[in-house]
Amino acid sequence: MNQTKIIDLPADLVADLSTGRRITTTQEGWFNLVPINEVIFTSVQIDPFSSEENGQYYTNAVGLIGNTEAYGFYPEALLWLPRLQVYGAWDSSHEELYVFPDQTWTSMKANLVPFIEAQWESYEGKEKIKYSTLKRPGKYPGAFDFISYGISNEAKEIRYNQCLAFLKKHEEAVLRHPKCISLEDAYTAFAKVYYVLGINDSNKENEWKEKCKTIFDYHPENRFHHEKETAAVCSWISADFGIQIFQKFLDKGEKKPEYAGGADLLSALFNDHPTIDLQIEKLAVENPKYTYVIVRCLETAKKWALTVINDKLAAKLKENSSALNSISELILRLRKAILSAPDGTYSENEIHQVRSQNVMDRVVKGWEHIKKKEYSQAEELVRSALADYPEDAQALFLDARLYWLSSNSPEAGIERARENLKIASRFDHYGVASLYNLLGCGLGELSRYDESRIAFEQAVETNPQDPMYVANLAEIWWKLERKDNAAKYAHKAKSLGSKAEFVEMILKEMKKPDEAR
Repeated sequence: MNQTKIIDLPADLVADLSTGRRITTTQEGWFNLVPINEVIFTSVQIDPFSSEENGQYYTNAVGLIGNTEAYGFYPEALLWLPRLQVYGAWDSSHEELYVFPDQTWTSMKANLVPFIEAQWESYEGKEKIKYSTLKRPGKYPGAFDFISYGISNEAKEIRYNQCLAFLKKHEEAVLRHPKCISLEDAYTAFAKVYYVLGINDSNKENEWKEKCKTIFDYHPENRFHHEKETAAVCSWISADFGIQIFQKFLDKGEKKPEYAGGADLLSALFNDHPTIDLQIEKLAVENPKYTYVIVRCLETAKKWALTVINDKLAAKLKENSSALNSISELILRLRKAILSAPDGTYSENEIHQVRSQNVMDRVVKGWEHIKKKEYSQAEELVRSALADYPEDAQALFLDARLYWLSSNSPEAGIERARENLKIASRFDHYGVASLYNLLGCGLGELSRYDESRIAFEQAVETNPQDPMYVANLAEIWWKLERKDNAAKYAHKAKSLGSKAEFVEMILKEMKKPDEAR
């Protein structure tokens, strides 16, 4: 805690809280009163005082409670409110502020239980206290800041010539209240406004960058979740700042980090900083736990640049051939590092994904040749892919389909699919499901419908979200004259987005009266 802030606290409070202590209540369990060097500087808000006010009123507060038995970490259970010069308590569930007028720490400290239990109205002891729920700011002029709900929307598409008016309207109030969870969107809005000012005013660019860094620090510790929307801002501040945000992002362990902001951050960094690949590679080499995630983020950034429209970062990266080449080369280097790492460094699934991505380009090109009936070129590519990764299920699926087409024999395709299923990687659900589906199609062509049904069921079990497999299963049940089962899977296929004609036919037929069927 900042030493100067201790001076602003009441002298009797500072003198008494040289150490913390536990307060035990009858109804709400225990509350840990923290020592003076651990008090929490925060802010509390109360709901609009009239229905016409589109925002909330905030005031600064000093939390005197740490952990609690029933409510976890709850510093607002007992507060000093410096701008009101009173003690109080904040009900975080209902955003109601209780104040204890005419009380000092000296008058309170002998028995803090009634003050702590005031918000629950659960105190049953003899020492009743007076308190009030604060509903108007007028009693304490200047003690509250009104902060609009609309700050984030106002900044969303803000133009340069609107920025200074925006700051004049909102900045002073918001900057009085750091580390507020309820103001995270507002902090992000300010970062965007500072960014717009900075990129349009080269004379004050560094000043706006410093303001950006300051407002990023306003976010509560480990609570920053705006990497995706602020990627360009983070990179603009500096390469080191962007890397710092990226590393903190990696430490959060998002389930799909490439979609939660990782790919956006790397897109921005590679666009703005020509040698950033060396810093990203250093981060990966020094922290193997990051390497696979970084590869996924790089792959996604590259894919978006080549395929996504209406995305500013992706469009900018697409035009930056040097940055795209740098990403491609780094992907290859990091994949190589993963595959050459000691056993146990990476999971079997991670190694599979890297090996599969190494051959994916050849598999994609192989399908392009098949569409053109250029079977010899497709075979050359599939042989090359399987030489590098014999268990790649998608390459094995391409191989089985190619064998069927080039031999003009469903039987040959069926046999090849069965052989390939024995060696296909269990981690590749899409490829394995495709092999089962191919097996089902081949058996269906030979009118071996019951065997075909089993294969389609295995495809659906392996990849239940693909509407094509569910539609095929509906069709095969229809051919087996099990119409109720056919209708069940037809409905499911349609719910997954299938537009297959056979599915529509089944659903249409099942709507007819029994006599018409």
